[in-house]
Amino acid sequence: MPRLADGFVNELKGRIDLFDVISPYVQLKKSGSSWVGLSPFSQEKTPSFYVHPDKGFFKCFSSGEGGDAISFIQKIENLEFAEALEFLAQRFGIPLRYAEQSGSRSKPEISRSLKSELYELHKIVTDWFHQRFLDHNEEAESVRKYWLDERKFTLETAKEFEIGYAPVDGFALVKFLSAKKFSEIALQKSGLFREGKAKAIGPCVLNGRLIIPISDKLGRVCAFTGRKLSQTPEWGERKSPKYVNSPETPIFEKGNLLFNLHLANKDISEEKEFLLVEGQLDAIRCWDMGFRTVVAPQGTAFKDTQATLLFRSRPKGIVCLLDGDSAGQKAALSYVSTFLKAGLEARFAQLPIGMDPDDILLGQGQEAMQNMIDGALPMVEYVVRQKIPKLTAASPKQKESVCQWMFSSLVDIDSRIALEGYIEQLGRLLSVPIDALKVDLARFRKTRTPAYRNQPSEKEVTQKVPDRLTIVEEDLLFVLLHDDRLASPLAHTLDISWVDSRPVSGRILAKILSETNAEGSVLSRSQIEDLLEDDQERDLYHRLVMQEIKKDEPGLLLRLARQCLNVLFLRHLKRQEDIIFTQLKEVEENTDKLSELSKALRSIRQQRSNPPLLEFNN
Repeated sequence: MPRLADGFVNELKGRIDLFDVISPYVQLKKSGSSWVGLSPFSQEKTPSFYVHPDKGFFKCFSSGEGGDAISFIQKIENLEFAEALEFLAQRFGIPLRYAEQSGSRSKPEISRSLKSELYELHKIVTDWFHQRFLDHNEEAESVRKYWLDERKFTLETAKEFEIGYAPVDGFALVKFLSAKKFSEIALQKSGLFREGKAKAIGPCVLNGRLIIPISDKLGRVCAFTGRKLSQTPEWGERKSPKYVNSPETPIFEKGNLLFNLHLANKDISEEKEFLLVEGQLDAIRCWDMGFRTVVAPQGTAFKDTQATLLFRSRPKGIVCLLDGDSAGQKAALSYVSTFLKAGLEARFAQLPIGMDPDDILLGQGQEAMQNMIDGALPMVEYVVRQKIPKLTAASPKQKESVCQWMFSSLVDIDSRIALEGYIEQLGRLLSVPIDALKVDLARFRKTRTPAYRNQPSEKEVTQKVPDRLTIVEEDLLFVLLHDDRLASPLAHTLDISWVDSRPVSGRILAKILSETNAEGSVLSRSQIEDLLEDDQERDLYHRLVMQEIKKDEPGLLLRLARQCLNVLFLRHLKRQEDIIFTQLKEVEENTDKLSELSKALRSIRQQRSNPPLLEFNN
């Protein structure tokens, strides 16, 4: 697998502006030399997310997250480091630069990820499926007839959604891809093929089906849905299912995306609501008829991760168009707690039993659909009316029951303002005093969360008061990152063997000091970043770089450096001393060895009274 060239990371960061990276995700406003906005990582009403393009760093004070352009994309898109590099390179049109294969390198290089290869494979397969849909043969004509006559869609819509067809010949796709030089692992992990003999690549799992590509929120095809047609082969004695979906792969997790979100996001705003439907063809119909903020889950229960995706788009809210049968009602009720936890406003429109959005739009038109959307009930009212159909005749027991149901969802809300609003709605609908609801909610919260769960464990308490000796490497690393003038004096004074390289801070510190000695000069920030090998090292580096120092205390960093140097020196002597004590026990009858060890012990004690001095000239 090709590897990205050494130095490409800093080349990439130098050619992109942090503001341009973050602004599609966060609405930023100018604040002095920086920019500020609402955190994309947590729910908040007051902006605490700061972006410093000149420094190349962001800091989120509500969640504690921070870092550079690459770490932001890693966190917001849930990508690995190499994937984030590829993502940014593609977005800003910067060609990936790969390392030459000959020779060896002393610094780590970054592999092209399997995910990147899978995205490329899915794009090529999408184009191939779409071309098969347009072919002039009997199979393709049958598929187009189904699309045009039975489903009542147009060829323009098929082109827009890249609708395709997988030929009945299950090996046609394998033959096509064989010349594309994809790796064996990419073909196996794509989810497109059955396993053949001797674990070879077998036939396509979607053969004979109408193909609906599934894209992630960035518009990259990551999976497919295959709809059964008249020519679809049956599965032996078992009837072939109506729909076949891609299995979960390295680039496709059902709970982490929503169908059509990449297109809906282009129309969404703080004044518009997402329209949530159940099926992909329902979503395509809604989009085709002008309801451009429509999305659909991937045939699974609506998950917290999907709600978070919608929340990040900052919509006015969500309107759910779910089936009116008992299964649809049950699903709708399960969505309520998910929406509340994510900080989303939602309304529910109940469709007539036996009808879906596709039926309504084809049979009754856009106006009927708009009327249903306009008449959708807010979350609290929907729950109350589902739980108590005859609200005017509700008994105290029924009211208590629905309140307890709502409490289980309301208890997770962080916003006091939002909570007050929902409590007020619940009280008004049930004709129950607000104060009584608040008392019952407080009692519910206590019974739901046992007191012992609020107490920190002994381990957590211990972790809050770390032993200073265990973090001296981090303190010294902090010094080097905030005053590079100390790097050369430290590199010449401190013996690398004194540094404990087991913790992340020790690994980084040892590399910086070693490189400083080798280069004979101070390393730049970009050179230090080139030394970082994994996400742990990068996260610690960004955290320390962004940490503030007290500017009103001159000489603070030099004093801290000298203290750290002394601690490392004494810790080193203590280890040497412990080794000698162990050896003394083993050579009790060897006079010569005892004399030698005693001499070494005296030398260590003399060194303790003469620690190294860190000389530094301003």
